[in-house]
Amino acid sequence: MKPSSPALAAALACLAVLATACGGSDDAQAGTGTADKPVEITYWSWMPGTKDMAAEFNRTHPNIKVTFAEIPAGLNGGYDKLAKAVKAGNAPDVVNVEYQALPDLVTQGLLRDSSAEFADPVEKYAPASVRGLVTLGGKTWAAPYDVGPQTLYYRKDLFTRYGVEVPTTWAEFEAAARKVKTASKGEARILDFWGDDTATWAGLAQQAGAHWYGSSGDAWTVNIADPATKKVADYWKDLVQDDLVLNHKAWSPESTKAVTDSKAIALIGASWSAGGIKTTYPKQAGKWAEAPLPNWGTPATGAVGGSSFALSKDTKKAAAAAEFALWATTDKAAVKARLAAGTSSGLPAAEDLRATAKQSFDASFFGGQDIYAVAGAEVPKIAEGWVWSPVHNSTTLTLQTEFGKVNKSGDFWAAFQAGQRAAEKAITDRGLKLAK
Repeated sequence: MKPSSPALAAALACLAVLATACGGSDDAQAGTGTADKPVEITYWSWMPGTKDMAAEFNRTHPNIKVTFAEIPAGLNGGYDKLAKAVKAGNAPDVVNVEYQALPDLVTQGLLRDSSAEFADPVEKYAPASVRGLVTLGGKTWAAPYDVGPQTLYYRKDLFTRYGVEVPTTWAEFEAAARKVKTASKGEARILDFWGDDTATWAGLAQQAGAHWYGSSGDAWTVNIADPATKKVADYWKDLVQDDLVLNHKAWSPESTKAVTDSKAIALIGASWSAGGIKTTYPKQAGKWAEAPLPNWGTPATGAVGGSSFALSKDTKKAAAAAEFALWATTDKAAVKARLAAGTSSGLPAAEDLRATAKQSFDASFFGGQDIYAVAGAEVPKIAEGWVWSPVHNSTTLTLQTEFGKVNKSGDFWAAFQAGQRAAEKAITDRGLKLAK
């Protein structure tokens, strides 16, 4: 489905978003203040490094003062808080939004149509695959910051100890998983899979050729339970049932302990995962490396996460808010400020900022490996044609619940079937058309 598909355009129109999400206040395009009287804007984010980035903007832009507020991550965290703030009339001027959440927030009427501020610069700096994630109904709703190709992180020392080569295909990965279990005498597994993490599954499905959402005319199609996704689900079912991978809850203490104790020696992540691994496992410095994700025989990967800067629907300071958002997504100083602390490793969507990112992020934890070169080389391999729907946020909650029921049975396919039903129902419940 193209970004300006009839289905999405119809979704926006039927929810009357286009009439209300454009701001429209008299001072929406007001100037950006002076050093003596700066324009004050508010910015909400949960992402590492963004507080430092906002402080650097304030230091170098005396005409605008950004007040930063940290919000919780997740569907029931910051996005729910944003919805309540818009309803109450006290929303921030700028907020970070993940790509998969953007269509939902747009069709709820929470964000401002920022085509006037963002369309031209986004066209110039963001690759087409990323532009499509922020261009909905023919309008630009956010400025992309990063792109998140899915990659494999692994313990170099333990791969060597167990005589395992870095796998390049999923067949090789299964063989490596068996070797790790045998060579470690059952003490270690190649991976803690995080089988309840919908974002991981979406990336793996995308790599395999799935398209969970699409359109037929002005109606939405849902294909979560499609053959490509079933292939992926069956693959991981076999690995879980054969006890070749661990399957702890994502981000859980159990998962952290498994990696800390060298019981799991690799993780599936994305370009932004390096900062989190570095922060979580400081005693394993120098032992980790990043590699392309194994594939199904043809080089390809999926995208996981990735974030943008959006203006809330009712901001009355659009010019100042847009200036900050564009600085945050296109300026080298913003990248330096955000990555210098080492907690964030986001891969800028703007390719000309990646050298700055490399220089700003201390990669000694990865033995000096150029992780930005590894991740950057994967961006062109991101499988094309993937889009998100306005109901993916609610569908994610269903999927997470169903995935959480899976332990050693590995019956992930039942969760995808439940997700299919939930997405179809959510589309009709929102008053959108569902293709027959």
